[in-house]
Amino acid sequence: MAAPYDARAESTQSTTARPGPLSGNPPGNAAPAGDKSPVDLQADTLSNNEQTQTVTARGNVMLVQNGRILRADEISYNMRDDRIIASGNVVLNEENGDIHTAERVELVDEMKTGFVEGLKTYLADGSRFMAAKGNRENAQTTTMESAIYTPCEPCKSDPDKDPVWQIKASEVTHDEKENRISYRNARFELYGVPIAYTPYFSHADGSIKQKSGFLSPTFGLDSELGFSAGTSYYWAIAPDKDATIGVRAFTEQAPLVSAEWRQRWDNASLMANGGLTYSERTDSANGVNFTQDAEWRGHLFANGLWDMNDKWRSGLNIQYASDDQYLRQYDFSSEDVLENEVFAERFSGRHYTAARLISYQDVRIGELQNEDQPQILPEVVSEWIGEPGAIPLIGGRWSLQGSLLGLHREGNGQDMARASLQAGWKRRLISDYGLLTTVDATMRGDFYEVSDRNVSNGLNGGGAPNDSVSETRLFPMLNVEASYPLSRDFEKFQMRIEPVASVTTAPNLDSKNKIPNEDSQDIQLDSANLFEPNRFPGFDRVEDKTRVTYGLRTGLYGYEGSTFNIFAGQSHRFDDDDNPFPAGSGLDSQYSDYVAELYGNYKDRYYFDYRVQLNNNNLTSQRHEFDGTADFGKLEIGGTYLYANSLEGTAINESREQIGADIIYRWNQQWRTRLGAVQDLGANPGLRTAYAGLDHFGQCLNWSISAVRNLTDDASGDSNTELLLRIGLKNLGEFQTSGIELASSSSDADTNNTANRNE
Repeated sequence: MAAPYDARAESTQSTTARPGPLSGNPPGNAAPAGDKSPVDLQADTLSNNEQTQTVTARGNVMLVQNGRILRADEISYNMRDDRIIASGNVVLNEENGDIHTAERVELVDEMKTGFVEGLKTYLADGSRFMAAKGNRENAQTTTMESAIYTPCEPCKSDPDKDPVWQIKASEVTHDEKENRISYRNARFELYGVPIAYTPYFSHADGSIKQKSGFLSPTFGLDSELGFSAGTSYYWAIAPDKDATIGVRAFTEQAPLVSAEWRQRWDNASLMANGGLTYSERTDSANGVNFTQDAEWRGHLFANGLWDMNDKWRSGLNIQYASDDQYLRQYDFSSEDVLENEVFAERFSGRHYTAARLISYQDVRIGELQNEDQPQILPEVVSEWIGEPGAIPLIGGRWSLQGSLLGLHREGNGQDMARASLQAGWKRRLISDYGLLTTVDATMRGDFYEVSDRNVSNGLNGGGAPNDSVSETRLFPMLNVEASYPLSRDFEKFQMRIEPVASVTTAPNLDSKNKIPNEDSQDIQLDSANLFEPNRFPGFDRVEDKTRVTYGLRTGLYGYEGSTFNIFAGQSHRFDDDDNPFPAGSGLDSQYSDYVAELYGNYKDRYYFDYRVQLNNNNLTSQRHEFDGTADFGKLEIGGTYLYANSLEGTAINESREQIGADIIYRWNQQWRTRLGAVQDLGANPGLRTAYAGLDHFGQCLNWSISAVRNLTDDASGDSNTELLLRIGLKNLGEFQTSGIELASSSSDADTNNTANRNE
């Protein structure tokens, strides 16, 4: 092993180990003005010229200073001027992970400033620079001449081949302090072919996640708005907050200005966005379409969440639009009903409380906005659940639930106030021979205060219209459910069979009471609610008298995770007088309809769920629902099917039938094809929506093109066909169209818009 380097005399040494550090000061002399950081030097041979205070290292040379590592075939280091000249296979490793290679490098000021010939730079995120020569200043700014930038990896079989995309410029400046790359006389090339030129261009260098600057532009074409172009500016205010301000210009309408604000605190967050324009819109009266005069139109969306402490949190959700067409017309949202909510929640062990205020805005095309939609002012729910076995002697677990609800309608619409309190006891018993029995007893009291009652729809009880009434109800209920699960283990799976039955009893209630039906209208019998003690949703309607429910659950459960389940069941009311269920619910006769469900999942690659409802008298189909997917590796198929029979005695006098399919074929890791369609098979058959798309996923370039045919897709309720194009360039962002509309045709169907929001 060679001795540490001695700079007292000019010499040549062969070394296999790193010498001791060079201080950068000639031994025996005073330090130059401004002490320099120590330099560690390693090489096969070292020589020192005491007169010029220059150390020359040759062969596998490595020089380390301030975390920077310089390697080369030969390095000459002038200690007096702190000047380093390196040549031959030069490699400079920066502290931030960037790597520079060159033919020749001259560096000063602790390798912070210098001149480079034949530069190649590899940034920490994999991006590359190549330049004939470059200058570096203070380890922060590198200016390159005749330079090329690309974030694309070189071709493994042909490294000299043009990358997927690159930017060539007469001058490129990389400002590491601002984390920005700027170009002069820039030319964008795709697969070596020039496709765009700009005298100046800049973008973030990819080393940080948040940076102020202009976002990628968007372009679009629409029959109502004309050709559009938009841009946005992103303002990185601080790590915990940012804002985006944008503008979209249209050839047929006035520009639209949009803004977004996002902020996070230690225990809270807030996001708000909105838009504003002054434009025309279409409307109709007596079947005649016309264009309204220009007016101010816009929207405001916001949501926030505040964790006040370890038990309480509160929040808000705001959705407002100036009219029913605006959100769809400008591709902001496809929601039919906008919800505005302010809420607070409390979590404490087995206790939960929530309070909220909710207001709705109906933006369905052609609907009278808020015609019968109540505002919830307020709703309060609270629930306490006791510990298992906490009740002396009888065991089990107690529960207590309370709720308050206020519904308000504008004008002379029906208003309602409701208070409910329910106490319950529940216990599960397991016999020695495996019988599972669950006993559930509840007692509920309700108080209603109703004004301006609406009895025209038959949903709100008896009595005179427009009167104001108070009503009370006391409703005890007992439900006993028993099942006997049997299982057997096989080599690869376990089989289970579980017959189940329940008896539910409650007193007979007067069906002519004056309690309105606000939250118990949507009744659909299925396998999920067949065994529920009260199969009405909500509070306003309850299921009285006595019934028995019976069914069978069976399944195969693979040890690797696959499952196959079957359920079938029915219920029977002992007294069919004053049946509280409406026609078409499947529960409106003494024997309910039969319901069944088949569910399967094989190795998380094949899945299906089939639900069926059959008439209790003749087994005719009342409802079929199917949802399934199959993943064959490259090919993935998904399908849906819905059939719902017409409901006698209701406004639904025609059966509804619809089928949908989605197909994805992955050619390889980079290419994917998408196809899908929804076909109506009912009384008015025809295509409802269809799409086709081609996607490419690359290391530095992603793009997709889609064709979408939507009947009743645009703001006025017409049908249209759109071409959607997205292009994503690594470190440059995503470019996309906001939808190029090819054709429109009138349709009377309800709008079912799937908007493509530009971000």
